Amino acid sequence: MLRTTSISPGYVSTELADSVDDPAVRQNIRENMAKFAIPPEAVARAIAFAVDQPDDVEIGDITIRPTVQD
Repeated sequence: MLRTTSISPGYVSTELADSVDDPAVRQNIRENMAKFAIPPEAVARAIAFAVDQPDDVEIGDITIRPTVQD
């Protein structure tokens, strides 16, 4: 048996800003992450939920988005 789950994370707090050369853009990304991004642990919990289902259950799609709005 093969089960698959499509995980679609929204804005997740990552180290993306560290790879941006432009200081203004880097700062903007960091500020937006602080305001809007969900922690990576939220995605990990969703993945664990899908994996922990019994063998007769398949979670086909999970979309994870922050609830914070500006």
